[in-house]
Amino acid sequence: MPAPLPTPDELTRRAEGRLEAALKRIRPEASPAAIARAVRSEKGLLAAIVRAQAQGLYGTHLHLCWNVDQLMPDTAEAEFLIRHAAIWGVHRRPATKAVGLAEFSGIAGTVVPAELDMRLPGGGLAITSAAGVVGIGGTVTIALEAAEGGLLGNTAGGATLPIVSVLAGLDPQAAVLDGDGMAGGAEEESDASLLARVLAEIREPGHGGAKHDYRLWIQNSFAAIKVATVPLWVGPGSVGVVVAMGTAVAPAVPIPAELDAMAAHLDVLRPVTAEVYVRPVVLLPVPIQLAVVPDTLPIRAAVEAGAKAHFAAEAEIGERFPRSRLSEAISAASGEYRHYLTLPAADVVPARDRLPVPGAFTWDPAP
Repeated sequence: MPAPLPTPDELTRRAEGRLEAALKRIRPEASPAAIARAVRSEKGLLAAIVRAQAQGLYGTHLHLCWNVDQLMPDTAEAEFLIRHAAIWGVHRRPATKAVGLAEFSGIAGTVVPAELDMRLPGGGLAITSAAGVVGIGGTVTIALEAAEGGLLGNTAGGATLPIVSVLAGLDPQAAVLDGDGMAGGAEEESDASLLARVLAEIREPGHGGAKHDYRLWIQNSFAAIKVATVPLWVGPGSVGVVVAMGTAVAPAVPIPAELDAMAAHLDVLRPVTAEVYVRPVVLLPVPIQLAVVPDTLPIRAAVEAGAKAHFAAEAEIGERFPRSRLSEAISAASGEYRHYLTLPAADVVPARDRLPVPGAFTWDPAP
């Protein structure tokens, strides 16, 4: 049964009515008009008391409403959402550090220590994750990670990272990122993302290695936007964990350094009998060919935005992407009256490691 929040005016009217009725019972000889003036007049003493009481009672109602909101995770404020999440074993992901690989040049036999500092082009530092030794060819490839979490550590491939402290036998300007660069850096998880993961965990609670456990384990520590668990990846006892990074609107393929970090993370969480393979998602562009009525640039833009938002919300790795649902999302675009969808011609059925994403838009004349 709904319990609407009364307004201060409604509370005042109720209190006036109760007080007026009580005074009439106590003083039946008093004039009803006099009692009414005492209770309801803007300048009356009793009226002032009634209004003060109503305001205080309104504050109590507001506090009760706020308390009720904290009882459910989907209406709770951040502080209480974090508590709900912790109960379900979901934790707000802190800012993650970008990782990558760099090639160092120098004299053969030179030891490159762990935690060697390098300057990133965008500011901040990167450090070597492990030690290495320059080989006979004069180079060695070593894993790196950003010194601090956040987007600042993400760096394009091929960038040169100057070494902060000169090291004998090592070229101070010769730490060069490989073609994948450094990726995986992200800011602290938002309230909306944390809530979505809490609700997913409530609907599919952990089962000590069930399919959805791998998604929780990955997303608690890495800024992965989509995770798919594929049983029997290469046979009995094997599990494939396919990961997409980036954002829901712009998913990205994780680089090898990110996959290695995820594999190491899962290695201590997985069931001892499971052989886990962490694999990068393969993006599957889906061409969209259609005609819209009326055919104007603003309506085309609205249709394109609606289709992209639909892909972001409903496309999943390795799962059927229904054509009818896409058509429905296009119909909901502002200004669209009708449309004729040619491509995709049927439901998109991706392979187990494919994620459907919007491809090129082709606009046909309306029939």
